[in-house]
Amino acid sequence: YTVSAFGLIGVDGIVVESAEEAEKSLKAVSRSGDVSLVIITKDVADLVPDVVENISMRVGMPVITVIPSRWSDVKPIDAASLLKKALGVG
Repeated sequence: YTVSAFGLIGVDGIVVESAEEAEKSLKAVSRSGDVSLVIITKDVADLVPDVVENISMRVGMPVITVIPSRWSDVKPIDAASLLKKALGVG
């Protein structure tokens, strides 16, 4: 679903069905040199955390951004609490 949704706005994507496919695709994209941003769902990132971390730790491109998928368990953000913490009053 995520790849299809991004495809509607012109973003190319790769659908993976296993950890092996995810690792192969991430490594290929990171070596290609023509991709500067990789948007990956949390579910896929959880399949290959070491690969995501290794690519993320490199200087340069691509930058990996992990987003929730349709099925991810996402906790709501308490913006007021975060703001208080950032300001040192909470």
